Amino acid sequence: MANLISRLFSEGLFVGRKGLTTQKMGLKRQLLRLSLFVGLIGAVVLGLGNMFKERFIFYPVKGLEHSILKTGWPNAEEVWLEGLKGRFYAWWAPSEVERPVVLLLHGNGGNLTDMIGRIMTYHWLKIGVLAIDYEGYGLSEGKPSLEAAVFDAVAAWDYLVDVKKVNPKNIIVHGYSLGGGIAGQLLKARPISHPVVFESTFTSLTAAAESSLPSLGPLPKLFLGGAYDTQKVLASYKATIAIFAHSPEDEVVAYKLGQALYESYHNGPKIMVEFTGGHLNYLLNQGRLERALIDGLKLTFPKVPATPEPQADF
Repeated sequence: MANLISRLFSEGLFVGRKGLTTQKMGLKRQLLRLSLFVGLIGAVVLGLGNMFKERFIFYPVKGLEHSILKTGWPNAEEVWLEGLKGRFYAWWAPSEVERPVVLLLHGNGGNLTDMIGRIMTYHWLKIGVLAIDYEGYGLSEGKPSLEAAVFDAVAAWDYLVDVKKVNPKNIIVHGYSLGGGIAGQLLKARPISHPVVFESTFTSLTAAAESSLPSLGPLPKLFLGGAYDTQKVLASYKATIAIFAHSPEDEVVAYKLGQALYESYHNGPKIMVEFTGGHLNYLLNQGRLERALIDGLKLTFPKVPATPEPQADF
């Protein structure tokens, strides 16, 4: 009998109080090691995700080559607004009372000076403009991030409504390229019916990354998830008029994504403008967008000129 009990202890089939305590301590050490390993893996994935976003999404250019103060636009001014982690810079040029105002959101590269052609389009249509540089771009402080860009867009919207007392229904949100994704998140945060313009943009940021960088395999979906899913936002958003513009020759954001975004929107009147040329060829298509704006806005804003009226220039 004594030999049997000794054998059970030696083979681990029977554990005394001391042995049980030792096993518990060993289990705790294993769980601690496992939790540290999982934490390390999580930190590595998070770090890779942040590096992916910074390297493949944002291409800011610091400084500015132009200033809206050098134009003949009456009452134009430079504006500084509070962002997520720093102040961001903007150009503000008001319209006449009860005229529409556009909130311009640029793409992932350059800065707001790349929007000068679009600014002049709205100026010729006597539409006021607030054009912003996200944090990390142009003269703005901070570093660019997906969260900061959306925060800045919402802060700019609130500035128009709360400080400049612009009627929210008179605001046109115009997003170009990555700015289209930011515009979608702005509509989610401030779901008020008004005109929207989606220029050379995508259904979701993940879809854009998968389309333009197929060699990355599953990384976009892993690191971006559902970021900037404009198609999902538009499923429940109703604009007074939605204008979509894209070129079949776009080499940065695939035309099929812009077309899919247009086709998926069913909550109100919409216009599809087919551009020509590449992603950066706005000047080739300025007249097309002007005509779409005039046709799309005339019912909501009857005071918008039937034809552009060139005034000041940069």
